[in-house]
Amino acid sequence: MNRTRDVVLMGTGAFAGALARAFAQRATGQAVVHVVSRDPGRARDLCTLANAHATLAGTRARFSPHRLDPAGGDDLRPLLAETRPRVLAVCASDQSPSEARTAPSAWTDLLRRAGFGVTLPLQAALALRAASASADVDEGTAVINACFPDVVNAVVQAAGVPVLCGLGNVSTLAVVLRDVLRLREESRLKLLAHHAHLHAPPTPGEDALAWLDDRPLAVLPEALEQARSQPRAHLNEIGAAAGAAVLDTVVHETNYYVGHVPGPHGRPGGYPVTITGRSLALRLPPGMSERQAIAWNHARSDLDGVTVDQHGKAHLTPAALRVLRDHWPDVPTTFGPQDLDDLRAQQLRLRRHLRDLPAPATAERR
Repeated sequence: MNRTRDVVLMGTGAFAGALARAFAQRATGQAVVHVVSRDPGRARDLCTLANAHATLAGTRARFSPHRLDPAGGDDLRPLLAETRPRVLAVCASDQSPSEARTAPSAWTDLLRRAGFGVTLPLQAALALRAASASADVDEGTAVINACFPDVVNAVVQAAGVPVLCGLGNVSTLAVVLRDVLRLREESRLKLLAHHAHLHAPPTPGEDALAWLDDRPLAVLPEALEQARSQPRAHLNEIGAAAGAAVLDTVVHETNYYVGHVPGPHGRPGGYPVTITGRSLALRLPPGMSERQAIAWNHARSDLDGVTVDQHGKAHLTPAALRVLRDHWPDVPTTFGPQDLDDLRAQQLRLRRHLRDLPAPATAERR
């Protein structure tokens, strides 16, 4: 089967836009990026901007807009069958992490108190639908999911749908660490970090782990504070630039990537990896087994309010359940991939109600 060097990019939000611009500037060969959005104007505008970046950078990336609304029921399969992309990059979900900063309400206050992980159905339903459509059309297309990949990818993989990795989160933190340490070579750094580590954990013992030249990094908390103090828009740009390197490696299969990604092959949390084409391997420090690294990241999932077991079943933490049950008395303690669409519909109804209510005046802004 002939496969193009095309990319199907779902989404036109902040991260998707930053990823498109970064890929336009660094693509090492010819590539066509098909930008999918329910808003044709946003897709067109993003493609115009990305094409201008490619022209300025002298790359051979081109961007083409497509009006599709997979979240609303539109079928992604015809576009995938027509383009046969190397990569399907999912950067669209039902819940933006930026809402708490741009439109605070009783809904965003609930997420602050319960943990972002309770939005798992709003993150995973579309990702699973898109990944399933890709698998139906061509199992050779690599799925890269950037929407809460530290948890969502475990659900997608357990549902029997392969996902290569995610973008952002651990790689964002790794880039800031490299800048603090003045490291030109990311291969010298090995970082274990979960999405939850974008914020400081309640106790130091729950923080990320890092090694420099295979020795534990003692200045990690102070270095991470520089990342955590950055505006979210800056973190999006950093994560997207790191993600563009991953995208370029998978699209142009002769390239080689040494860095960090979240959710590799559905593992929880983020890891140091190497990628060549569609081949991905962990690069853990001496003395740290894959099982230990997975267990460590799985335990840190509690910080986001939800964990996913090896069968793809999500478990809400007791703390998250206490907060949710004030507004959703019969919220399930556990749920699987087969429950996502129903729970997504219920969460969307709850969100509509709570968005009309103001956030408490004492709510902490994060």
